[in-house]
Amino acid sequence: MLVRPRIRLDGKRTTKEALIQEIMSLLRGTSTRRPYPLSVTEIAKTLGISRETIYIYIRQAKDQVPRKENGRIGMPKSDDSVFRNFNKIHDITKDPLVSEWMDDLITRRGGNPIVTWRSRIRSLEAVCNTCRINPSDLLVSNRETEKILRQFVHHCKEGKQEKDSRGNKSNANVSCALYHRAQGIRDFCGFYDMTWKRGTRGVMSQKVINHGNYADIRLSSEELEKADNFIKDRFGLDSDVYRWFWIGIESCARFTALYSMTLDYEKHVSKKTGKITYIMNVYESKTKDIRGGKWYKYITRSDTQKSIDLLKQRGGTKIHESNKPLREFYKMISASLSEIYRHLGKTNEYFFKHHTHALRHIGAHYWLSKKDYNYGLVSEIGGWNTIDELKKSYGLIPPEKILEIIEE
Repeated sequence: MLVRPRIRLDGKRTTKEALIQEIMSLLRGTSTRRPYPLSVTEIAKTLGISRETIYIYIRQAKDQVPRKENGRIGMPKSDDSVFRNFNKIHDITKDPLVSEWMDDLITRRGGNPIVTWRSRIRSLEAVCNTCRINPSDLLVSNRETEKILRQFVHHCKEGKQEKDSRGNKSNANVSCALYHRAQGIRDFCGFYDMTWKRGTRGVMSQKVINHGNYADIRLSSEELEKADNFIKDRFGLDSDVYRWFWIGIESCARFTALYSMTLDYEKHVSKKTGKITYIMNVYESKTKDIRGGKWYKYITRSDTQKSIDLLKQRGGTKIHESNKPLREFYKMISASLSEIYRHLGKTNEYFFKHHTHALRHIGAHYWLSKKDYNYGLVSEIGGWNTIDELKKSYGLIPPEKILEIIEE
């Protein structure tokens, strides 16, 4: 006996006719589920049915199907079909395609979210609003998606890009803006098995912008001594600025890791030399998938240790004692670091745009020069997961060191 497959809608048994009518309503934009027309892909995701099954029912519907002059399925021209900006009221995550993708983003790391899941959704939203498209338009073909991203670039150059859900426009640097937006688009498309091969160039490229351009950001031994004297005179050894500057260099930690870094340490005394090292811990959220983001840090300078102990004796718990909100503290410490860099005669804009991250670069060279460019050791000390990243982005060997090796 021939057993017919059970037809279900929303988990309940239904008739073929009822299912066809619901599909037609979704195509026309008259369904109570969605107040505007959906594509076949969106209907499939909404009803939990394969695209192939949707097409089978569409063929059976015959004259009920809205069609274009060329015979293809067409959306009715109505107010509901006009593009509507995605915002808090018209939430892009309510789109079935985006909703399922978001579910993956927030559970991708063994049930935990990837760090950048929110920014990837914002990137998708910004591109859709700027180019006035719906998420499904990005899944038509690789070529069509690349065409959309090129349109996005033109809008950026003209200053016409739409703000994202945080109210921010994409970076004024078009290349940087495109890199981050393309990252979100590639992730979204990749979830639906539409991918680009590694090394792809053009608008879908994921080559890191300015990769290695600042590997020479450093301070010489003389400049570090000059900076140390300036900070002591201007702010004092027992100051947030002193601790931030030197712990930032010796730990090579990023801003958020430094901001939450505690004064707890394990005191190690060398049996050979009697030298004291404070072994501290930081949590780097950017590397949370590596060792849970926990890194050991080694504070070896006696003055830095003294500054730490002075604050600890007063009951301090973090490396700074400022009660300012994060944003105000960021402004204060950035202004203080700018003073230091200006005193040193620095002109490279990197020092003044990335005040704290410059310390990570300075720290890389600080340790590399001390450890005779042992990249493996310094990558462990500074918290770089790969030696290549340390070499390419932070640890360019300075000319005087190359000459020193040549002349040996």
